[in-house]
Amino acid sequence: MLPSHVDLVEVGPRDGLQNESALLDTATKVALVLRCMEAGLRRVEVVSFVNPARVPQMADAEGVLSSLGPSSDDVSFIGLVLNERGLQRALATEIDEVNFVVGASDGFNRANAGAAPAETMSAIEGMLAVAKREGRFTTVTISVAFGCPYDGEVALGAVVELARRAAAAGADEIALG
Repeated sequence: MLPSHVDLVEVGPRDGLQNESALLDTATKVALVLRCMEAGLRRVEVVSFVNPARVPQMADAEGVLSSLGPSSDDVSFIGLVLNERGLQRALATEIDEVNFVVGASDGFNRANAGAAPAETMSAIEGMLAVAKREGRFTTVTISVAFGCPYDGEVALGAVVELARRAAAAGADEIALG
């Protein structure tokens, strides 16, 4: 049976911009988010709270959120978080949702987070509790669930185990990417 509805999450303002070589100013990023909202998108991943030295395009995450102001009742702003420092930055803002990411393959997760997937998931389990205590909706995204550019095919069991742990830790939502 098919679900009665599907939630689309627009990630362009974060994922689409983070690897751009030319730095965009905060106003341009805010304008992109506003256009997403005007187009009817209701969940928008607007920033990532990552190391600005590694991802300069996201260095102004707090400024983007401050310029946007609080989201409206029918729109939710999402921030991607990879570690405890990023979570603290996110919680200091009015971000509605926190998206934690873990790679299903060892190669991808080490390239993205500098650790094995099980280690990253252990950290996420602790951060989930903190984010939920602060009243934030939480998502755990399992990246490269359908195949990895570093390791090739990803074992279904690895994806299932990460999803099981995310559910047991209380994630509000689990996404596969």
